[in-house]
Amino acid sequence: MKPLVFNDTIGWLKEADGDCGVVIAGAHGFEDLCSRRFLTLLADHIAQSGSPVLQFDYPGCGDAAGDHAAPGRVAAWVDSIGTAADELKRQTGVTQVIVIGFRLGALLAPLAVERRDDIAGLVLLAPPASGKAYVREMTALSRMIDAALPSSETGTEPFDGRTVAGFRLSTETLSNLGALGWPEVAPGPSGLPVLVVTSLQTPALSKWAGDSAGLPASVVFDEFEGYGRLMCDPTANRIPASVIERCADWVRDHSGEGHSVKPVLDIGVPALRASDYEEEPVVIGPTPNICGVLCRPAGGRKIKDTVLFLNSGAVPHVGWARGTVESARMLATEGLASLRIDLPGLGQSDAPREERLFLYDARGSADVSCAIDWLERNGLVGVSLAGICSGAFQAFHAARADKRVHRLVMINPLCFSWNSSYALDMTVWKAYEAAKADREFSKAEPQETRRPEYLSAFKMVTSKNSRLFVRRGLEAIKTTLANARPSAFLHARPVERWMRDLADRGVHVLIATSEGDLSLKEIDRHFGPDGERLRTIPNIGRLLLRHADHTLTPVHARHALVARLAGHIGDPDSRPVRSGWNGDPAAPAVV
Repeated sequence: MKPLVFNDTIGWLKEADGDCGVVIAGAHGFEDLCSRRFLTLLADHIAQSGSPVLQFDYPGCGDAAGDHAAPGRVAAWVDSIGTAADELKRQTGVTQVIVIGFRLGALLAPLAVERRDDIAGLVLLAPPASGKAYVREMTALSRMIDAALPSSETGTEPFDGRTVAGFRLSTETLSNLGALGWPEVAPGPSGLPVLVVTSLQTPALSKWAGDSAGLPASVVFDEFEGYGRLMCDPTANRIPASVIERCADWVRDHSGEGHSVKPVLDIGVPALRASDYEEEPVVIGPTPNICGVLCRPAGGRKIKDTVLFLNSGAVPHVGWARGTVESARMLATEGLASLRIDLPGLGQSDAPREERLFLYDARGSADVSCAIDWLERNGLVGVSLAGICSGAFQAFHAARADKRVHRLVMINPLCFSWNSSYALDMTVWKAYEAAKADREFSKAEPQETRRPEYLSAFKMVTSKNSRLFVRRGLEAIKTTLANARPSAFLHARPVERWMRDLADRGVHVLIATSEGDLSLKEIDRHFGPDGERLRTIPNIGRLLLRHADHTLTPVHARHALVARLAGHIGDPDSRPVRSGWNGDPAAPAVV
């Protein structure tokens, strides 16, 4: 894999020898988080078949520079697909390009290729029925996720548009997206081979794919099996292997048998530069390759410290609501460097060589140490680890294993020590999210295809009271198993002992929790009511984030956390203190 920087964005090139390359235009926001791993695996399969593949981020999205709420986004996103095709040709020497669009990308891709003569085919994965339908779907998603969030008493910065799972779409962008449709606005494929993989084949899309200009077109419709379960949640989702295989086969059949006509020159990886930061995409080996983005203060400023950000669940390294990207760039203004990575099996990175426990495998510590090795080789020493949820688990145990870690930030940790009760909890949660996705997706199906008996059972199992009962039961099981260990009877309290070992080693720890989050129960489980025993451990700071959810969707929560991170990590002269900020052992700081 080769990391690229072009047109103020970051791309990942899967190299191969074919004369026809592939550009993947992905989704936006929450749908991007759900589908990035799916598209990475699709890129792997296509590259293994002989065609180089380029994934990239739209302007202002993902790892790209700028803000996705800036003016002119839709036109910029359409143009970026063509720019990516040009970059793919420049990097590899291919002469023809197949464009694969997923969700938003499927809506934009026909516009991007209409005037090009180097397009060998078009693959549209789960295309929206129209631009208006896409806007309606984003509105529904916003009401489901963002409207349920706790509101801030201090208010938030006014925004003219809609926030969808923390990602912002301006009123202008929504209006421009709503104007896109099939075939009224989008051009016909002009005889291009087209594969449309969808679970909802609309008359407008069928008419467009049949080429409204009357020219013959080789158009194939196929079923997108498992779409609802792919898009339910980045961590709970299931990757539809059959769709990957179908698309890879179609690309292979339409990419010809030629080879690149010129050698690829190593032109290096330029930096993505802005006024406050400089970023460079990196691939850390040996296999499995770990992909990440290094962010430094701009202008060669002196670096105070370096933060290594770990994945929250299966969310890619850009972070929920793009929070990790924003945090890295905000820290750069404070003189802090950072590296945000995808651990093996997540986001853009390779799969691990062996079968692993999902998210909570202890072997993740070795991967974190591999990233720290890379930082040291590049002159960045004095590493701090930061992670949300499962990322906090990996950071905690990596800090225990690697004595080069001198600061640790654990945000909403739901697990300190893995056992079967946590596995049961995750299994139940993933089953609930998948079933919810099936129910939501069934609403869009024709009436005759619905399965009312399944939905009735679902409503019974997932009623509010039933879910509350299951949650209480799972929490009780966790506590019972934690206290049933032999070490607990011997008053060893392993998690507390591990935390004390870190403190004795001089590691400074910040534990940040959202108000009312389940992580508070986990802290109580291992450190007593209100985490009272944490107050007896040196070097432990606590922070309570008000009006925030588990993933820190509200922007004010992320900004409050980054402000504390800058103080916790960026002060080289900090001294051991008792729990709480500024030596106050009474309670965690509240923001």
